[in-house]
Amino acid sequence: MGTAVATQHILQTVDWSRFDLEGWLYQFGAWLYTNTSQSGKSVSPIAIAMDNAVKVKKYKKLSAEQKLKIIAGYMLDDFEHPKPRKTRLTCEINDNEARAVQRLILDLQGQSEILDDWMDAVISRYFYGCSWSEMVTKERTQYDVRSDVKCGLAVLHSRYGFIRYRI
Repeated sequence: MGTAVATQHILQTVDWSRFDLEGWLYQFGAWLYTNTSQSGKSVSPIAIAMDNAVKVKKYKKLSAEQKLKIIAGYMLDDFEHPKPRKTRLTCEINDNEARAVQRLILDLQGQSEILDDWMDAVISRYFYGCSWSEMVTKERTQYDVRSDVKCGLAVLHSRYGFIRYRI
């Protein structure tokens, strides 16, 4: 129960009228970028936790052969380290507001595979600044990606109606 109380408390302390839903998501992405070192690695515990959660979730979906290839590539230093993306947004949120935005997503993850896919699309688009074409995979067309982001935003808005969302 302590976690639920802490979650409610952090969501209640934020002035959600400052940005609309997409604005908050973009701000979290800008916050992630401002909390990276020159090497491109995050220095924020919140950002590190978010990255690790995404990596673990994606890793669990891989076959045994795919996992071995990733491990071998990492051991041979063929692993491509993610590079931070420059953003034209100026970060206007503090650490507590970033925790609250992160909480919006984390509260929805793990409920269903489809919802997780939608949240992954939202995370890729807003937090990591991926373009529509970068989000396309063998299983997902650009239309699918756009639909997943729209569905993810709709779920966030329906769950957190107190945050403005322009259609």
